[in-house]
Amino acid sequence: MDSKTWQLRVKFIVFLMVVASAFMLGYFAMSPYGVVAPKLWNVRIPGLRGEIRDATGKLCATDRILYVAYLDVGYLRKTYSPRLNPYLKLLFENFNLDLSTEDVLRGDKSFLRLGRSSTRDDLLNLVPTEMLFCVSIETEVERKCTDVYGMEKILGRVIDGNGIGGIEQALDEYLRPRKEGRIQLKYHYGLFNANSKIESIQPPQNGNNLRLTLDIDIQRICYEEIQRAVEENNALAGGIIVVETKTGKVRAMAFTRKWNDTVLGYIEPGSAIKPIVYAIALENNVITPESTFLCQGSIKPVDTVDITIGDMSAHGVLNTQEALVHSCNVATVMIAQRIHKAMGDQEYWSWLKKFGFGQRTGIQIAGEIEGVLRRPQDWSKVDFAMLSIGHGIGVTPIQFVSAFNVIANDGCYVYPTLLETDKSTEVRIISSENARVIKEALRRVVTKGTGIKASLPNIEVAGKTGTAQKLASGPGKYYSIFVGFFPYEDPKYTVLIYVDEASSEKYLGGDVAAPVFAKVVERITSLSVKEPLTFTEGVMPDLRGLTLRDALIVLKMMGVNEVQINGTGIIREQYPEPGSMQLDRIELSLE
Repeated sequence: MDSKTWQLRVKFIVFLMVVASAFMLGYFAMSPYGVVAPKLWNVRIPGLRGEIRDATGKLCATDRILYVAYLDVGYLRKTYSPRLNPYLKLLFENFNLDLSTEDVLRGDKSFLRLGRSSTRDDLLNLVPTEMLFCVSIETEVERKCTDVYGMEKILGRVIDGNGIGGIEQALDEYLRPRKEGRIQLKYHYGLFNANSKIESIQPPQNGNNLRLTLDIDIQRICYEEIQRAVEENNALAGGIIVVETKTGKVRAMAFTRKWNDTVLGYIEPGSAIKPIVYAIALENNVITPESTFLCQGSIKPVDTVDITIGDMSAHGVLNTQEALVHSCNVATVMIAQRIHKAMGDQEYWSWLKKFGFGQRTGIQIAGEIEGVLRRPQDWSKVDFAMLSIGHGIGVTPIQFVSAFNVIANDGCYVYPTLLETDKSTEVRIISSENARVIKEALRRVVTKGTGIKASLPNIEVAGKTGTAQKLASGPGKYYSIFVGFFPYEDPKYTVLIYVDEASSEKYLGGDVAAPVFAKVVERITSLSVKEPLTFTEGVMPDLRGLTLRDALIVLKMMGVNEVQINGTGIIREQYPEPGSMQLDRIELSLE
């Protein structure tokens, strides 16, 4: 147990002695049973669940001890006297309870919960001295987590000490307290006096603390941008995942649904899967970078099946990289035909599994699904071709960004993680040479291809667009996708943008998702230029220069709810000053 936690425990012990003293003084002042022999009083100290912090140390979830006042109704019935009526009335009024003495005495409850507070003094001040003999103050633990930028849906909840959903459930055993503590107090003659003492102290064994990979500053950017994209495109939902390319550390996981569909739901990737299909073909020598394909605008994958796959226009003769740059469906189906002939469906399926499709990534979120990758024996005659253009397969967003990251990471798969202390597990899937061929094409996608709206003037990026029709939802319903990485030469982050059911007027991944990617990259890059706002628990951060909205979000994360606001505009002055001890009440001056 660290020194800070032990100091809190000592304060708690002192509090127990004060409350016990008040309780016993009140009890023996009014109890009809008089003085009793020395006794031992065992007091439980609740163990605390581990703290959860983001990658920069910002507190995301913590336990706090609350104090709860109870009226011992059973004991009150035994010792009741009419002279207590005015004190009972005052007690109920102080706790805002619409009760009468008759209601309580005639009821079937043995204990009545009066109220709770974050401080013991608040409760003691509400209890008339004459009522101390039958009022006890207990402790209970409340889990408090940040509820900004969608973090609460990632973290999950804690109910009755059990993690429910999200990280809290996935890592429940790691976070939960190991053992509660106990204090044994010995008192004489009903009073704490010179002969009274603490017989023994057994500190609680708290749960383990977590440091997440999530960065609140990057999470904020992604949350704001996907909210804006969904609103501007009149879409159903959307999400953004940012993964550190070389380590798999998830820096942001933002989504607009009420549940975490980045892990618990799946999308069809559409053309965004093509780089992976091309990589499989290159790695198995089915094609080379110099291979050429003639696109006449449409193709039948299987002559005996009346299904045609087309492009928006005929592309003519394209080599491998050009086919990817222009997202040519015809060329991609031709590549799938070669895979089908040279490797067979079983081997093709095995390669898709190598990229992580159809299986859980192991991300630390309860309820992660496998996505949908049917076994070859369940494929139709044209499924090998449909898969190559991202249809007939369901990928979770975390699964897909991890698969695409193989290209960005020079051919190696790294398992995604939400734990900052995790060491990356890397598996080579394709050669670095083949990865570079695909990366070069993806760079050209954003300079002259379908992803040009993802390009930025001062940052080299690469990526792929995707548009997938949602057949189950009827005509005109699409997933709009862009997945890419930056900087191009030495990628730091791999980013997935997906928007579900954008308006029918504008639904292509290059029009809907690519501009969001550009905005996210621009804002993340600016974080390294302008220091992000940081704060330490218990210390006032520097809020000067912030908008009122951003300042209120920070204060809410710190648990400050009482804020006096003077003026409008940007925050110019604050009290307490930056670096001062945090107070419950904050004053902000704007101009």
